[in-house]
Amino acid sequence: MPDMAFTLAGVAQLNRPGQPFQYAVGPGNTIIGTWCWQDQTLFSPQSVTAEIQQFQFIVELQPNGKYNERTVEVGRQIQTSVDGGGIHFGGSTSKFVGNSAGKSFSMSLGHDNQTGQSGVVTASFDSNWIKEPLRAYLAAQGWKKAGLFG
Repeated sequence: MPDMAFTLAGVAQLNRPGQPFQYAVGPGNTIIGTWCWQDQTLFSPQSVTAEIQQFQFIVELQPNGKYNERTVEVGRQIQTSVDGGGIHFGGSTSKFVGNSAGKSFSMSLGHDNQTGQSGVVTASFDSNWIKEPLRAYLAAQGWKKAGLFG
């Protein structure tokens, strides 16, 4: 049976310089990987949009040596636009909690609020980039992913 305290104590070793996401021990027996993979101000001829995309990979360790996974995805957009009728303000927020996998890539004119880069800015995301290091760490510690019914 894997040692839960030892596993949780070693989570910080997963954080590497230059890595775009971080792992931390959360409440209870959880490990949370957090990645703000897009934080940009985007420009078009008639609008400015602030776009933020965040992904969390959450693992909950069980006393039986298994773990459960879930993801939380949050997206926010705030937009200011100008047209013949005046200035318009709007925004939206989306949130998904469950199990997901995905990839995304975007390229726009704007400013990347994380890197300071302006001009053509890109954002790329692959959920496996944040999931695989944690899964490999847990497997090395002797943990097994729980099946559909635990």
